[in-house]
Amino acid sequence: MASSVWAFGKKVLGCLLIFNCLLTIVLAIGLLTGFYTAHWELYQPYLLNANLLWATILTSMLNFFPAANFGNADVPRWKFHHFVYGFVVFAVSAVFLMVMSFSLLSIFTVNLRSVNFNIGRVFLLIGLTLIIDDFADISNIMTRGLRFIESKIYLKRRIIYVVQCLLCCITFFVFLSIFVWFIHTPGGLNVKNLTMESSLLVTGLTAFGSIYKKKWLKIMP
Repeated sequence: MASSVWAFGKKVLGCLLIFNCLLTIVLAIGLLTGFYTAHWELYQPYLLNANLLWATILTSMLNFFPAANFGNADVPRWKFHHFVYGFVVFAVSAVFLMVMSFSLLSIFTVNLRSVNFNIGRVFLLIGLTLIIDDFADISNIMTRGLRFIESKIYLKRRIIYVVQCLLCCITFFVFLSIFVWFIHTPGGLNVKNLTMESSLLVTGLTAFGSIYKKKWLKIMP
């Protein structure tokens, strides 16, 4: 019983970490879109350069491996692999958003306070989370593809480890910059900024945990 609860807890936490990776990427892209197209002054003067948000995106991308690896637990399935539910949730969310006249690309670049839009986007990310977590089980082709990628990454694992260390430091710097900005800009304490700050904290801690446990150095060919 205890082992089943532990396995289920690992699976849920792994999925939450994957979801956070996606959330950080989406929020950072949205902010960068505003920076490039509308000349937003992002968390100035404490964030030295808004382009540092690219580092948080790259950190999140590198976090997919340790997050999925942590959630690799044997849990009972209910009728289907959960990537099936992921595709269903993703498809329904995509249709819902398109009915509201939003393209899939705009989900990553549009910044709106619309409750319906943001709920649809969250469920879209939930669907993607389930697909990514169960990606290897979609087909044998996917499994072989992942093994091929791992064999190539194995050759560059030390470089990736060093890069992750650097990106982790930058991510924590961005987190602290926004935190200081909050202190001096109380009006900036809204849901979007707080969500961004929380996701950056989790992203940084996930990267730090991966570095501490040397996840990328332990990858097998």
